[in-house]
Amino acid sequence: MSSVDLSCAIDEIAAFHLAFTDQPGYWEDYRGGGAASAEAKRFEFREGWQTVYPRTVEAVLLRVKLADGTIGWGEANTPIGPEVTALIGARLLLPMVRGRAFADPAALWDFLYDAQRGRGYAAGYYLDALAALDIAVWDALGLRAGLPVAALLCETPREEMPAYLSGLRQATLDERIATMLHWADSGIQGIKIFLDGDLDAGVEELAALQRAAGDRIDQWMVDTLWMCRGDTGRLAKQHFGELGARFLECPLQPEDLAGHRQLRAAPGAPIALGEHFRTHYQTEAWFEQPLALDVYQPDVGRTGLSDGLRQVAAAAKVGIPSTPHMGNGLAVFQAASLHFAAACDGEYLQEYQAGLAQRAALVSETAWRYAAGGFRLPDRPGLGVVVDTEAVARYTVQSEGN
Repeated sequence: MSSVDLSCAIDEIAAFHLAFTDQPGYWEDYRGGGAASAEAKRFEFREGWQTVYPRTVEAVLLRVKLADGTIGWGEANTPIGPEVTALIGARLLLPMVRGRAFADPAALWDFLYDAQRGRGYAAGYYLDALAALDIAVWDALGLRAGLPVAALLCETPREEMPAYLSGLRQATLDERIATMLHWADSGIQGIKIFLDGDLDAGVEELAALQRAAGDRIDQWMVDTLWMCRGDTGRLAKQHFGELGARFLECPLQPEDLAGHRQLRAAPGAPIALGEHFRTHYQTEAWFEQPLALDVYQPDVGRTGLSDGLRQVAAAAKVGIPSTPHMGNGLAVFQAASLHFAAACDGEYLQEYQAGLAQRAALVSETAWRYAAGGFRLPDRPGLGVVVDTEAVARYTVQSEGN
């Protein structure tokens, strides 16, 4: 890690729950599901998926002011109930840390984790709030030092990060193919598709996309969203392996350690997972022999940068490469993910949420620019994101702060 002074003390925390009710939904028009009735319901369950999703893109931004006056911004990956994360950040975390000095952000994270670990708060919204605070502190420290956050996370961050597109979300296969070819023209190197519970249809779709792409897309990833049941996990691993999938993501229920270990030993596509973890305490068993995964996907909107670094280091010790997950989030979260990716080994392409990146421009300006199939590390200090506080106010549903 960098030799720059990383000590910090927090003076203020303010948190903002944002909702983009005038914009397309998180899944846009995925397979014709549409978002036309976004005003009718806040949440939706799609056929074949167990996980609830927001109809309207929602997010939580957290602003921290250090005792030296430096301001930083953080964001958690909390698409459902971001107002809960905001409340925890401003009403619970601030009183615990105000007036205390910490040697570095990791010490701050440890202090707050220890404060509630005996009560069982080892995951969920409390840890999401810690992640947002941790990212905000790193942003402030980068601004204070005049350095990009990536330069604080490791001595020699990667300069280039080739990317893959996370999802083809159009209603019809023809529209998804057209979108894929558009992105291929832009230089994108990989595409990830999502399954909706129908394994045969997913296999047919990937094969159709591959035929249409020819040699224009190098890598293919498949996300089953934890929906393989019975023998479908083994079959999905086999079939997508035969189609050359770079990895099969989240095949089984997130708690199923034994099942993932057994599935990893079966022939087929490598197993990738990790977005549901918050802490290195949770990942310990998954990195023990027999291994339960081949590719680790930490989500800094849940782990924070500090504990995310610990998790990646632990994975590397047992030979597991890491590529950061990029889920629901705006420019602050995406920038934090990309800075984190710059500190990872780069064996795998970096996930890119293009639709959400467009939404992010509504409340901020970012130095991170997609071009020629990926991203180049900017030299702007901090996360490289300038938040428009007036725009944040326009989209704020609820704000919490002192």
